[in-house]
Amino acid sequence: MNRRIYRASYVAAAVVTILICALPPIADASELAVTAGHSEISFNEHSGTPERWVICESDCSDSNARRTTLFAKGDGYLRITTPSGSGGVFDAAVEEGDDAVTVKFATGAESYTYHISRDSPFVTLEISAGAIVQFATGASFVPYQLPGFGQLYSRVKAVQVSEQGQEVFGDEVAVQANGSNWTGVRSRYWALLAQPQNSPLPASPGLQEPDRPVMIFDSLPESESTHIVFYAGPVDRDLLAANPPLDELLFGALADFFRLLCFGMLFLLDLIYGLAGNYGISIILLSLAVKILISPLTMIADRWQQEVNRTQTRLRPGLDEIKCHHKGEEAHKLTLELYKRHDVSPWYTLKSAAGFLIQIPVFIAAFDMLAENFALSGAAFLWIDDLSRPDALLQLPFTIPFFGDTLNLLPFLMTALSVLAASLQSDVSLSPGLLHEQRRRLYLMSAAFLLLFYTFPAGMVLYWTASNFFHLLKMQLPDRIKRAA
Repeated sequence: MNRRIYRASYVAAAVVTILICALPPIADASELAVTAGHSEISFNEHSGTPERWVICESDCSDSNARRTTLFAKGDGYLRITTPSGSGGVFDAAVEEGDDAVTVKFATGAESYTYHISRDSPFVTLEISAGAIVQFATGASFVPYQLPGFGQLYSRVKAVQVSEQGQEVFGDEVAVQANGSNWTGVRSRYWALLAQPQNSPLPASPGLQEPDRPVMIFDSLPESESTHIVFYAGPVDRDLLAANPPLDELLFGALADFFRLLCFGMLFLLDLIYGLAGNYGISIILLSLAVKILISPLTMIADRWQQEVNRTQTRLRPGLDEIKCHHKGEEAHKLTLELYKRHDVSPWYTLKSAAGFLIQIPVFIAAFDMLAENFALSGAAFLWIDDLSRPDALLQLPFTIPFFGDTLNLLPFLMTALSVLAASLQSDVSLSPGLLHEQRRRLYLMSAAFLLLFYTFPAGMVLYWTASNFFHLLKMQLPDRIKRAA
C-alpha cells in the first residue's frame, strides 16, 4: 500500500511539474517596458532606472532594424545615486506624446523623468539636485572579437567628442562634461554618450574590465535639478551629421585631411551603391573609381619610376665595381664621383617612392571608411555573410593563435593576384638583375600584406583584392592591344 501511495504521489508531482513548465512565464511586476524611437528600455520601478536598454539603427518597432544591447539585468547598468536615497518604491507614470514618450518615477521629494524621442536616438533624463549618475555597458555591447590585427576594430572606448575632435581616455582620468561636448563610451558601430544641459559636470571614466568602461558624472549642483541628454544609437553618418559635434565620432582617430578623404570615399561609395544595390559590388567599383580618379598622379609616379630604373641600370656596373674593390669612406667617395659623372643626384631614388606615397593617404582613407562604415554591418556578398567581419569561407575545428578559427579566402586571392602581377612585371629600362630584385621585393610585400590583412574585415580585403585585379589588368591590356595591332 505504501508503495502504491508513493507511486501515486510521484505521478501527481510529475503532472504538476509538467503543468507548471507549460504555463507562460509570469512577468516581473516591477518592470516597465517602453519602446520608442531608437530605444527599447525596461525600467525597474523599484529603482526608477533602466534595467535593460536596447538601441536600434532606426525605429525599434521595425523587427528588421539592426540593434545592440547597451546593458541588461546584471550585465552593465545606469545608476542614479541621491544624497537621501530612493526611500521606497517609485510611482511610475507614462505619457505618450507626438514627439516623445515620457516616463516619470517619483517617490517623496525625488523624481526621475525620461523623455525618449520617437524620431531620434536621444533620451533626456531630468533628475533632482545632488545626484550622481553613472553607467557601464554590458558584455553584449562588446563588438565581435576579430583576431590578430583585426583587434583594432573590436574595442570599446571611453571618449569625449567636441568640435576639436574625438579624445579617447584611459582609466582614472577626470574630464569636464558640458553643453559643448559629449562624454561616454563607443564601440566600432554604436555609442552611448551624455551631455549635461544646464551646468558642467565633472566626469570620471573608469575601466572595470577590458572593453567595459564606466562613466561617472559627479554630484550635481545642490541649487537645481539638471537635464542630461543621452545619444544612444549607431555611429552612422546620417544621424551624426545632423548633430554636431557628434559627427566627430566618424573617423575620429584620423587627422582632418584623412577624415576629409574618408568622407569623400563614403560619398562615392554611397553614390555607387545607389546604382549597384549591393555593397560587395559597390566596393569593387569603388576601387576602380579611385584608380581612375588618381590615375593622373599615378601616371606621373610611373614616369618617375621609369626614370629611376633607367638611372639605376646606367649606374649599376660602376656601383658593382666600386662595391667589389672598395670599402668604407673610399667607396662612398667613389660613389659620389660616379653620380657626378653621370649628372645624377644622390637623392634620385626618392622619386621611386612617389607612387607609394601617393597611395598612402588613399589607402588609409579607404580602409578607415570601410572599417567604420555602419552600412557594411551585416551586408552579405557571395559566400561572405558579413562584410564587417573576415570572410570565413570555412570554420576550422581549432583556433590558430593570431589567425583565429576560420579559413578566410579573400586574403589568399588578394595575395595571389599580387604575386601574379609581380611575376609578370617587366620593364625594358631595368637590367635583368634589377628586375629580379624588384620582383623579390614585391613578393615580400605580398607576404607581408597577407599577414596584415588576413584577420581584417572582408570589406577592406575585398577593396584591396579588387585594386590588385585592376592593377593586373592595367599591366596586361597595353601588351595585348599591341599584339592585336
